Amino acid sequence: MKRKQFLRSVGLGTGVLAMSPWLTSCLSVSETEPQGDFKNKLPLPGEISERSFDLSAAPAEIQLSESINLSGFQFNNTVPGPTIRHTRGSELNIRFNNDIGQESIIHWHGLIVPPEMDGHPRDVISSGTYNYHFRLDQRAGTYWYHPHPHRITGEQVYRGLAGFFIIEDEEEKDLNLPGGDYEIPLVIQDRRISETGQIIYNPSRPERMMTGFLGDTILVNGAPFPYHEVEPGLYRLRILNGSNARIYNLAFQNDLPFTVIGTDGGLLPEAIETSELLMAPGERADILIDLSNVANSTTQLISKPFDVPSGGGMMGMQNMMGSDGPEQGAAFTLMEFRVGDTTNQDVFDLPDRLAEVSFPNESSADRTRQILLSMEMMSGHTINGRLFEMERVDERVAQGSTEIWEFVNNSNVPHPMHVHAVQFKVLDRSGTRGLIPTESGWKDTVLVMPGETVRTIMKFDAQKGMYVFHCHNLEHEDNGMMANLEIV
Repeated sequence: MKRKQFLRSVGLGTGVLAMSPWLTSCLSVSETEPQGDFKNKLPLPGEISERSFDLSAAPAEIQLSESINLSGFQFNNTVPGPTIRHTRGSELNIRFNNDIGQESIIHWHGLIVPPEMDGHPRDVISSGTYNYHFRLDQRAGTYWYHPHPHRITGEQVYRGLAGFFIIEDEEEKDLNLPGGDYEIPLVIQDRRISETGQIIYNPSRPERMMTGFLGDTILVNGAPFPYHEVEPGLYRLRILNGSNARIYNLAFQNDLPFTVIGTDGGLLPEAIETSELLMAPGERADILIDLSNVANSTTQLISKPFDVPSGGGMMGMQNMMGSDGPEQGAAFTLMEFRVGDTTNQDVFDLPDRLAEVSFPNESSADRTRQILLSMEMMSGHTINGRLFEMERVDERVAQGSTEIWEFVNNSNVPHPMHVHAVQFKVLDRSGTRGLIPTESGWKDTVLVMPGETVRTIMKFDAQKGMYVFHCHNLEHEDNGMMANLEIV
């Protein structure tokens, strides 16, 4: 298979599932306006491969570009934090050193670890060291880590504390996917910039209760308006929506097609070609993009505009609350790829089958739970009518049981729901939206739009103990949209 034929062959259905975009954009790509000159070189985070290491959080004054500054926090003196990369089966010893002057604890988002290792808010430390020890006993995938203290998670992530956690295994290595310089991690985050170039985090009470804190400038790997020089070949992009509240409808300029090969919990059974992909906060996407057809040129990674279904009560709400930032669903240009004219890349042949994946059957479920997402006057968004309390058990499940969880969004804003201690399969959603490419694989975070019911199935094989589940709009989470899950 010639490299130029890669995406063309996918589209012809050579054993690979094809899926058309499901969103109806309210503007065409040509109507999105470029933001900035893409004059900042894309930073690539360093990597940690040792099995015993320190992860130290400390305050810092960070110059992100000539005109943008962040008075924030850093893991190991970098923003984003270093990428932790290990193979399945590794035993890790991690010393989290907290020197930021606030309570904090680290959650390993997507990893299934013992409860005392998971970053429950009750395990926060105000200073000193928290020792983690756990085994990576799950499939290869793009995971991440970030703080998880109650009421201030949003602030700490916004001010710089987040990083990738990549697990590899033999099944993935056998595919010989693009690696090295051809594998690029991209964490996308929006930030609000003051007139003096300072990144600010000052959500109002209405923003905490309703929309979340939406920025006006996009950072990719901590850089505003970045560019990356590439060859006219095939690249693997590991993409993380690390924003507090903003949803992105990812696409490439001129509807250049790309292929989704993985999601939150690792590789999909089969690759899916698309030209746009909705990603909510906390979600990850593993994609292949063939740049051989744009040699000696440029292409931009963008976020196409989109409508929030049944969101009439939300659209326009942000500016009514005094925010100057673009509303949810606004268009952005994210970064630019500058494509050269030659490549030294080997030919890559995408297999018909990416991974052997066995999802639980709906008939095997021991019970169905309904998780109601609602807006309570004067308090904000709730789960089953309640705000978070540290020691109250909200849902108790039997270890080894399989359950269907129905997330019912009765509010007028989106909720990306994240469940600790499991990976789940999305079964279906109400309405006409249907499932998107990433929802054909294992997930730990799912977007539930206003008025939707999304059904998921999950097996609770994690160790017994207390975990949480919550909305990954971090302002919603900090305002109490979180609940305790106990495995017994």
